[in-house]
Amino acid sequence: MLSILVSLQAQAAAGDRIALVVGNSDYRKVPKLINPANDAADMATSLGRLGYSVKHLADLDYNHFRQALIEFGNAAKTADKAVIFFAGHGVEMDGKNWLIPVDAEIKSEIDVYAEAINLETLIDISVMPKIIGLVVLDSCRNDPFETTKIAAAGRALSSRPAPSKAAAAPASGTPSAPTPLTAGARGLAPVEVSDNVLVAFAAAAGTTASDGAGRNSPYSGSLLRHVETPQLEINYLFRIVHDEVWKETGTQEPAIYGTLPKGDIYLDGDAAVATSDSGADAEQVAWEFVRSTNEIATLRRFARQFPASAHTGEIDQRIAQLQTAEANAWTIVERQKSLAAYRAYLDLYPFGEHVESARVTLASLEKSAKPGQAGGQVEMPGPPPASYQLASAETSAGSSESIEKAWDVLKESRDKGVVGRFAERYPSSRHNRLPAGSDLALRPVNSTELMLRTAQDSDVNSCFDGDAGACARSIKKYPDYVQLQFQLCRAKGNPKGCMINAVTEARKRGLLVSAYTRSEEEKVRNREYRRVVARVNQNVGNVVSGVVSNVVGNVVSNAVSTAVSRAASQAASAAASRAASSAASSAASRSASSAASSAASRAASQAASNAASRVTIPSDIRLKEDIAALGQTASGLHLYRYRYKGDATHYVGVMAQEVARQIPAAVSSGVDGFLRVDYGLLGLDFLTYRDWVRRQLHSDIHYSDIH
Repeated sequence: MLSILVSLQAQAAAGDRIALVVGNSDYRKVPKLINPANDAADMATSLGRLGYSVKHLADLDYNHFRQALIEFGNAAKTADKAVIFFAGHGVEMDGKNWLIPVDAEIKSEIDVYAEAINLETLIDISVMPKIIGLVVLDSCRNDPFETTKIAAAGRALSSRPAPSKAAAAPASGTPSAPTPLTAGARGLAPVEVSDNVLVAFAAAAGTTASDGAGRNSPYSGSLLRHVETPQLEINYLFRIVHDEVWKETGTQEPAIYGTLPKGDIYLDGDAAVATSDSGADAEQVAWEFVRSTNEIATLRRFARQFPASAHTGEIDQRIAQLQTAEANAWTIVERQKSLAAYRAYLDLYPFGEHVESARVTLASLEKSAKPGQAGGQVEMPGPPPASYQLASAETSAGSSESIEKAWDVLKESRDKGVVGRFAERYPSSRHNRLPAGSDLALRPVNSTELMLRTAQDSDVNSCFDGDAGACARSIKKYPDYVQLQFQLCRAKGNPKGCMINAVTEARKRGLLVSAYTRSEEEKVRNREYRRVVARVNQNVGNVVSGVVSNVVGNVVSNAVSTAVSRAASQAASAAASRAASSAASSAASRSASSAASSAASRAASQAASNAASRVTIPSDIRLKEDIAALGQTASGLHLYRYRYKGDATHYVGVMAQEVARQIPAAVSSGVDGFLRVDYGLLGLDFLTYRDWVRRQLHSDIHYSDIH
């Protein structure tokens, strides 16, 4: 029994501490390396002795590297500590860092996107563990690729061609052809990470590392000498390694990127246990932000999370004040029912109980308002000022656990000011707490999340195995998984222009904006992308109304006009013929007009319905907000109520990204880059929420029937 217990405890400890160790030496298209295999094997042994559950892999090609990261990423979600160690060739391009699989064939810069593994994927995975994620790269060594057309500095392939004095500068505005990789600049680009991640480079950004003359490189050798030292805090571990490598080489200076929490962290054991009460700390942290909000739901979450709080009485009093003030304001709104009253209410009580009703009614009034009708102003009581004790006091955060408990109170708040200030104080990519304008927020799609989510899709796996047909099918299902397009080019043998076009299109859509690297080129691209995002967010209402209203309106109008004309002509002719035989010409005219009007009305209604149902509607989730699930159709499609950004009207429909996974044929991409849905192919109507409710009330299908 005792031996079983000890075994189970050892397994549990290993499960809490995991490591992926990769050594790529046996390269197929470039000269082989010796030491990466030794470094990885020795590191795997050391981490195993420290109690880590180690996955040691050697000479990984692209697909096996991808599969190893998927497996490790899933394990990292429940781990306390995760270490990724990579030794082999690396390359920096456009400010991003890439790890080179052994099957890579890189003839130009553009090939890297299809042939290499992005360092950002390893960082994304390292965010997941509870305590720390550590990425160690020993991939910048001096061992030139003399036998290939690719000139590079050892393990550090380079994307910067050495400038030629005779080379003429390209004409402005002319896109440059993909340049061969040369040794003009060496090393990796710096990375910016936060939260619980450290990234360790064998040599500082922009420099290369010595391969060494012994079994291990100077960097890996030093790390191996100290990594098992009992109770050596991780920051001190890398300081020692830095000093030893610098002393040994005289030129090589290892670097660390990232800032860990205040508490000590050890690779060989647990972090020091905080003596403070994390619950009390969390209450103090949360209170600093909660006290500034007028959103009742957030105040109530605080009271539920901390029922013994000294602020409970103040919270109850504040909620009562807000409820009374809002009730008085709504009484004024109901009495006046004017544009000005609804606008004033929404301005003063953006989180109020009647917000939804006010928005719907305001939209209706604005549609029927005469041009130039402003609506005037309304005197309306706003929320009374808060009178909490110690309202100006600020707190300093305790443990990371207390910060996470405080975040549980705030993360669902609709008060963006509260969430934004918390994000600035305690940035964390793990929970997407991102300050306004952060480059991390610019990535519309996280490729790592898509990689993990599609891991069981047979088409995706076949695509990465080299099946071009599977790539084409996968792209239809996951249009934002940009790596699939690159792999399609790879599967086709990289025909001329394939990768250039794929990368150009991905950049237009913002799918290659870096989250963690900062070269000058990347900074320029990020700034430009931020401007594009701002323009899209400003004009998205126009995009939706212009595309939905105009396209639907034009198609419906044309269909109705044709149907009305045809129906009117036929009805008029038949009615006139019948009437003429039994009455005078004037009676025939009246009869024809009446019949034509009736037939035209029926035809117009039917034509409008048919035409509208076959129009492709922009249904991309990136265009929508205030999304609420309504249920499922009998075919398994989820229905949502939502409104388009910049548009106050609520609609009922589907999300294009979800439809693409179930019925790809019903989804297409517009020239604006947003996904559209053919509702006709789904057997659904695109409706406003008001029309949808009205249809429910007058049909046999009610809310309870939508499952």
